[in-house]
Amino acid sequence: MRSGFRIWLKVFLMIIMAGALIWLIYKDETFWQLKQPEGEMVKLSDVRILTEELALAGAAGVDEKQLEEFWKQQSEAGADDLSYGTYKELLMILGQKDKELWYEKKYRDEFKLLKKDWYESYDKLLTLMDMEETIRLEKITLLCGNDGIVGEKKLEEGLILAQNEMTYLPISEEFIGKNFQTIEAYVHGERLLSFYQECTDEQQITNVWVMESGDQGLQIFYEDYEILLPVRTALQEKIQGAREQIADIRFGEGELHSIDIKSEKISGKLLASAENTIELEGYGSLELTENCVGYQLYGGLKKTQISELPIGYDFSDFVMEDGKICAFLITRKEEMKNIRVAIKNNDTGSIYHDEIVVSGQNDMTIRYGDYENRKEEKIASGEELHIKQGSEYLKGARALIETETNTGKIEVLSQLREQGIPAYRGILEVVKTENGLVLINEVPLEEYLYSVVPSEMPASYPLEALKAQAVCARTYGYRYLERPGYGDIGAHVDDSVSYQVYNNIAENVNSTKAVKETAGTILYYEEEPVQAYYYSTSCGFGADAGVWNEEKKDEMPYLKPKYIGEAEAAAQGADEGNDSVEMSPQKLSEEEVFEEYICNKDEGAFEKGEAWFRWEYEVEELDVSMLFDRLIERYKAGPEKILHYTGERNELEEAGTEAENYLSEEPEKIGEIYDIRCVRRKEGGVMDELLLDTDQGIYKIVTEYNIRYILNQGNAVVRQDGSTYESNMLLPSAYIAIEPARADEKVTGYRIVGGGYGHGVGMSQNGAKAMGLEGMSSEEILTFYYEDCRLENVYE
Repeated sequence: MRSGFRIWLKVFLMIIMAGALIWLIYKDETFWQLKQPEGEMVKLSDVRILTEELALAGAAGVDEKQLEEFWKQQSEAGADDLSYGTYKELLMILGQKDKELWYEKKYRDEFKLLKKDWYESYDKLLTLMDMEETIRLEKITLLCGNDGIVGEKKLEEGLILAQNEMTYLPISEEFIGKNFQTIEAYVHGERLLSFYQECTDEQQITNVWVMESGDQGLQIFYEDYEILLPVRTALQEKIQGAREQIADIRFGEGELHSIDIKSEKISGKLLASAENTIELEGYGSLELTENCVGYQLYGGLKKTQISELPIGYDFSDFVMEDGKICAFLITRKEEMKNIRVAIKNNDTGSIYHDEIVVSGQNDMTIRYGDYENRKEEKIASGEELHIKQGSEYLKGARALIETETNTGKIEVLSQLREQGIPAYRGILEVVKTENGLVLINEVPLEEYLYSVVPSEMPASYPLEALKAQAVCARTYGYRYLERPGYGDIGAHVDDSVSYQVYNNIAENVNSTKAVKETAGTILYYEEEPVQAYYYSTSCGFGADAGVWNEEKKDEMPYLKPKYIGEAEAAAQGADEGNDSVEMSPQKLSEEEVFEEYICNKDEGAFEKGEAWFRWEYEVEELDVSMLFDRLIERYKAGPEKILHYTGERNELEEAGTEAENYLSEEPEKIGEIYDIRCVRRKEGGVMDELLLDTDQGIYKIVTEYNIRYILNQGNAVVRQDGSTYESNMLLPSAYIAIEPARADEKVTGYRIVGGGYGHGVGMSQNGAKAMGLEGMSSEEILTFYYEDCRLENVYE
């Protein structure tokens, strides 16, 4: 028995010893005999960048202070590469205690971690920390930093320009010298964090402007930068002499690989431009390629947009590729003396016509048909020419109608204006569209003004006021020569109040004299023509462009809220003998101050004698349904300007009227109104926010236009001279004080005391009249309303 026990004990011990031997052999192979893996090691500096970026990006579980101390210790230790032991310590600091990211069977603590293992681990870290959309491994084609830019325009110090039109800030030193290469790198926003690997991909830039070529390389213009691209030796001879051309270039691994110059060009008068097509005289409609690019070659070289092509002029060349336009070159900017006006249909108010009927005061010629087979037809003086859809005149390109004398006019018998049948100088174009016929009058800008100025300002006004109006109208029109309002049909403006009223009132000798005496004169702020807004009459104060949109205020600093009266007169807001405070644009933003001013006289104001200087408007029986319909209309036109209060009603006064207390929501059908009041005025006193307290909640109406529209109930306005004016669409202005009438705690009507006519921005025309009568010059008038601006002749 004892002998059997010893035998089993020996067997048991042998099994244990065999197991231990097997474990030792295994341990010897998987640990003791592990060797440092071969391959590229990961630099400690790149690991530091990527881990610190996790903290910067707000990754959860990262102890920033501990991480900072960790890297301070590593810096003091002076190691270059990441050891496995350091790697494990780092994982713990990053809150990753799970051994999923460990490589125990591959590394001993003192071994160096391979680059590929680190980046594999880092990708897993990003996923575990929900950072994969914030810090990403991306393929990027780097162009160059300032070391490759030869023009005056430079990048901000340290940045690199990439082919995706972005600039990056390289954090790792490994990005140095990677010009004109495609790489993979970790990116956080615009920060290039860590270089992963180079790619052998060949990249292409299409329709680039080649500036010059030579021994140093190929100089190209890309995204407003002049870049010098190194060239393969084998290409040196091929690129010699390549300059001022559009080309496709291919490059990679730091140098130019190939170039394909596009030499086919056409030019002609640009008749229209849309997003994907242009219409060119002599060629018709031409399609643009998807990657069509534009360059402005005169003045300073720059990239430009299709919208900046000058309609009605032949200042541009168009580069062709497979029958399409792949690039356009605005080669010069000469005098732009002609304007193209779309003539509106007085029956519909649109630019589209079913039929156009014209007759010449002198003999006319109509040119029509395809450009390859253009036809001409003479139309005798007084003979009517009828053009409808399907007409022979509309088969092919645009039909052009012109008289045979320079002073002759063409009557448009199918239209009616205040002066009667309008007659037009210059050329008429008839364009066939899917929506109807479009009639365009191309006329010299100065002759256009002959009909604009009397349509916008009475010709009986003082000459200096008319000259100021002529400069404003010319400036306004000239801006649209540079930025057409109807580029898709080939017109700069139309003839309505949407732009400037044209040819509604017949030409007048005084207005024409004002145009001629200011010929070519434009109002400039710095290097740009101003937005020369004007309106009829002020209430004694004017506004800035913020009445429409707060951003416009900063865009047009020359338009300022101001007192429109004698410089030495203190604008008093009360009758003589009453105590009152001195007025200013800033003070009139206060409700009580404005009400005092608008309800009393101002003997210092230029326009105190004008009928529109003060007026009253009364609604005896409020039509809530009409008000609601108008509220809905304005909501649909601009939802962000009709806001619904979301807080508790009893908290409104304490909460105030700031935007965060309101949401843009379509109003529910309103049955009752409990209050109507102003809650915000801008400098100068114009009402900017109106509050409506209703049975469906509280609404805030924003901007002077919306307020004027919603409060209008179609009643008559009584002007200060006792005359009346039927107000159908808008109240005369938003320089108003409103007093509701109530019954049973409901608003049943309201009375408004107002002043002025129009939006109040820019030049008051009746103010200019008064200033002209006082002996002020047109220049003094203009520089009063448009501060810090100068007059310049655009034709000189």
